[in-house]
Amino acid sequence: MEVKRTFREFLEIIPDGAIVINCEGNIVAANEAAANMFDYTSSTLIDLPLNQLIPEQFRKQHDQHLSSFFSHPGKRSMGNGLRFPAVRRNGAEFYVDIMLNQMDVDGELFGVAIVRDYTLQQQAEEKIRRELEYEKRQALTDHLTGVMNRRAFVAQLNDELQQLAEQGTPFAVGFIDLDDFKEVNDKFGHQYGDEVLQSIARLITNCSRHSDHIARIGGDEFATIHPMISADNALQMMERLRSQLVTGIESEHLPVTLSIGLCQCDQLSKCYTVENIIDMADKAMYQAKSEGKNAVVLAQSQ
Repeated sequence: MEVKRTFREFLEIIPDGAIVINCEGNIVAANEAAANMFDYTSSTLIDLPLNQLIPEQFRKQHDQHLSSFFSHPGKRSMGNGLRFPAVRRNGAEFYVDIMLNQMDVDGELFGVAIVRDYTLQQQAEEKIRRELEYEKRQALTDHLTGVMNRRAFVAQLNDELQQLAEQGTPFAVGFIDLDDFKEVNDKFGHQYGDEVLQSIARLITNCSRHSDHIARIGGDEFATIHPMISADNALQMMERLRSQLVTGIESEHLPVTLSIGLCQCDQLSKCYTVENIIDMADKAMYQAKSEGKNAVVLAQSQ
């Protein structure tokens, strides 16, 4: 048939799957890409009802769409980019993106479907999504210790300030500094110093609540955010954390101690900012150092 030969020549230049159907919904031509997609050969697709490529539960509805499609003459796009259920010869179901147009050949109306296996696009989209999530995590993670970095810490602190302002939810911020860490690097080398930092990050994480946030904000300085904790409990919580850390440090024979500054944020009347919270916690931490190290000091309200 001349029409079929014309279709075949036309379809094979199309990189995507392409199928031509007549008004009865039967396939009159298909390219190799379409045949491979549905696990047929080009010749065995010919004269099959198009419904053969659609899961049984969708066939009745598809017949109605097809009838409507052919009842409105004129070349037009239908379902451009539509995601549609399909079925391979072995019964495996999958989704395709389709674009369906009408074509008039010598007064006879045909439908031309351009079909793309959505599985490939889905895999590509999933890969991109994973890569973007990985890059996002990397941007917010300290590369050495795996805890939050300073950027993520500041973002989380802003979130806690918003919760405090809108709902009155209190929180506490701790600044943890390794005492005499420079001597560790000088005596044992930077590689061992890095291992100590990694161990400290792990110990802080293990000794904190699941709801707490742990960050390395620079050098040998760590910071913690403790949501939903009252002023009465904050200092007790941080003393308990310090005690647990000391036990962990001793059991792993790490040559450091910790000085901790604690800032409690629970007063709605105060104008807390990221900057003044960091400043208060930092000053309290240095006060702990000046008073003998290996201690917790609660910041005084400014």
